[in-house]
Amino acid sequence: MTEVQLRIVAETGAKVPDGLRIFLSRDPELRGIGRARWASTAPKEGQLGDALDVLTLVVTSILALPSAIEAVKRWCGSRGTVEGVEIRLGSQRITVTGTEDPAEIRRMADLLEAAYTESAPEEGE
Repeated sequence: MTEVQLRIVAETGAKVPDGLRIFLSRDPELRGIGRARWASTAPKEGQLGDALDVLTLVVTSILALPSAIEAVKRWCGSRGTVEGVEIRLGSQRITVTGTEDPAEIRRMADLLEAAYTESAPEEGE
């Protein structure tokens, strides 16, 4: 199975607090299926870049997407604010605020899975 790399930023596009990385690293449901770390973004050709570190959550497969979204939801809900975080995969972006129900989490996972399927290299490439 191929790992899936999710990029996580604040809803405003800013860097998320390190507390989210720590939370995800310690989450018992993500042990064995995901790991969070900071990754620098490379500037695009002809641009200066934003020099922001982006939190990445690498999960073992697309089957782990609902668990990853649920973990981010728990962190957002524990903060007591309405500001959410944006999870990006390819061109798809979803916003998690901490108020999502299981059906919404499944819908979000389906959106990310579709983006992964569109951007994944063909077998043998």
